[in-house]
Amino acid sequence: MMARRLGEDETPSRLSDSESDLRRLQADMERLEKEYQLFFADQRQRPPNALRLSVERLVRRLDLASMQSSSDRFRLETLQHRFRTFTNLWDRGVRAREEGRPGPFSRST
Repeated sequence: MMARRLGEDETPSRLSDSESDLRRLQADMERLEKEYQLFFADQRQRPPNALRLSVERLVRRLDLASMQSSSDRFRLETLQHRFRTFTNLWDRGVRAREEGRPGPFSRST
């Protein structure tokens, strides 16, 4: 009978959990980008605040989680940076719209 080492079985499932969480984060971010595109194209009345909040929570939860794989950590940091960049852009667009001036999404004709 072989003695199994502590934690030997848990590592693959943990990696698959972090991988699935990262895939979900990426898919949610893509959906959020599309929703904001629709909002700034005047096809939605309000910005997608509920979806944005859920993405922010997922980013925060993954940031606090311990990831053993350096590739998963790098992927998370890349997604976090992309999310911060987009949130700054979206906030500038919403602020410009509220102030009645052209913003980063205005089309020049």
